[in-house]
Amino acid sequence: MKRAIHMLLPFLRPYWPQILLVFLSILVVTGAGLLGPWLIRSLVQTVRLATDDHSLAAWGVGQLALALLVVYLLRSTGQFLTFHISHVVAFNVCHDLQVTVYRYLQRFSPAFYANRQTGEIVSRVVKDTEDVEPVIADAVYDFLVSLLLAGGIIVILLQLNPGLTLLALLPVPFAFVAVLVIGRPMTEAFRREGEYSGEMSALVQDNVSGIREIQIFNRERQELARVRDMSHRYTRQSIRARKLTAMLFPAIEGASGISTVLVIWFGGQQALQGTLAVEDLVAFVLYLATFYQPLWTLLDVVESLQRGIASVNRIGDVLQLQPDIADPPNGLNPGRMRGAVVLENVTFGYHVGQPVLHNITMQVAPGQTLALVGPTGAGKSTVASLIARFYDPQQGQVLIDGHDVRNYKLDALRRNVSMVLQDVFLFNGSVRDNIRFGKPDATDEELVAAARAANAHDFILALPEGYNTAIGERGIKLSGGQKQRLSIARALLKNAPILILDEATSAVDSTTEAQIQQAFERLRAGRTCIVIAHRLSTVRSADQIVVLDHGRVVERGTHAEVVASNGLYATLVAQQR
Repeated sequence: MKRAIHMLLPFLRPYWPQILLVFLSILVVTGAGLLGPWLIRSLVQTVRLATDDHSLAAWGVGQLALALLVVYLLRSTGQFLTFHISHVVAFNVCHDLQVTVYRYLQRFSPAFYANRQTGEIVSRVVKDTEDVEPVIADAVYDFLVSLLLAGGIIVILLQLNPGLTLLALLPVPFAFVAVLVIGRPMTEAFRREGEYSGEMSALVQDNVSGIREIQIFNRERQELARVRDMSHRYTRQSIRARKLTAMLFPAIEGASGISTVLVIWFGGQQALQGTLAVEDLVAFVLYLATFYQPLWTLLDVVESLQRGIASVNRIGDVLQLQPDIADPPNGLNPGRMRGAVVLENVTFGYHVGQPVLHNITMQVAPGQTLALVGPTGAGKSTVASLIARFYDPQQGQVLIDGHDVRNYKLDALRRNVSMVLQDVFLFNGSVRDNIRFGKPDATDEELVAAARAANAHDFILALPEGYNTAIGERGIKLSGGQKQRLSIARALLKNAPILILDEATSAVDSTTEAQIQQAFERLRAGRTCIVIAHRLSTVRSADQIVVLDHGRVVERGTHAEVVASNGLYATLVAQQR
């Protein structure tokens, strides 16, 4: 609880005027709730003490009725203000939380996401932040009103009859002990329920994203079984959490019933003996019923409160993580870089003790093209990731324009690097939006020019709505070659001085490859290019070819020089003839 409050306070602070108004409204609601039974007490007293002059008693009854009306109007107004303003604050806090969590997640490298399921991360940004809203808007309101009402009622009951009050409150400690005993496992139950919910979201998202593979491999039954099993685990955990909640009801009901019986028995005896006025007994019973109502209210909100606390704690777990790739203090923030790239004695591994690159050194001058070739798993794509600083080497350094990439501000570095990947990622939007992704302020003329240079303009015009055509999630409505050309157009429009082409033509037909190669030639002009490809015909014109094998540089030189060395490159060339 303390951790959740500590984490939420900075998000609540900007809304302190609205929160203050909510507290004032809560005081009005509480005060009205306390006045109601007292006015009814006065009504009973007025009737009991009425003399033969019934007109005077009727006038008093009318005054009390009017006072009750004012009390109810004040209470309803306070409830409206509290409900409306608290929800406004709650939704704004949830918005701030979502933006903060998402902004924080953007700081993490691909290594962070490689070890986590997408659905789990989405659950943190969406579901966990949504679970906070009812805590702020409802649970906190109900908790404060209940607390103030209970405190006020105890004070009034003590004024009416201290002995009867102590007798009536005798069962209350047992109810609170039950809440404390059950509360801890209940928090844990809701925490695990949230975890299972995230796992369920991740599993469903994986299955929806991979529906083609599921269908082509006839895995529908097996995947349905996995979803059913995960859903069953989530359901069992949810039932367990609700069972713990339900266990609180007998405790509160028992305490309420025993208190009422004690008050009616002993209070009735006192009233018959004349030591307790009838109106005081009526008020006592009304206040006692009102006293236990806040406890029932707390039971209603304890579920959302526990779930919300668990969600806040999970959000806090994310915000406490330290990004593995971070901006350096006073990082360099150059404009357009020249594009001189050097890898100097670089050793790197995704896992400790398992290096992927072994002490490699290579360099490419501004405006030149360096081709990385080698068998699958040689470390070619890893080199590209190091240049863009998705990862940092364990040994050695990656230099751009003479400075270690770790000394640049991340946005400055990546502003100067473009990537065209084999596994092209396109967003669920229009063709226009995807090409403009790296330069949102580009004009239509610039956008069309980039598409023409990428040999994409003609097929875009053939789409149902041209540049405004929605391409679906991950560009599912486009072919592989079309997606690749959009990726090239996106890189052209960004116009970065350093370009990484990662195995960009290894999965298209020869006609499409020819179109893409033409686009590449235009894209490479005036830029430093690192080209990674399995089809060696695409790298013959490179200024330098570096051959990698098992993470080591085994050959380097021009195409003619490396072929003449009659090593691995020559073997690969011979295999592709």
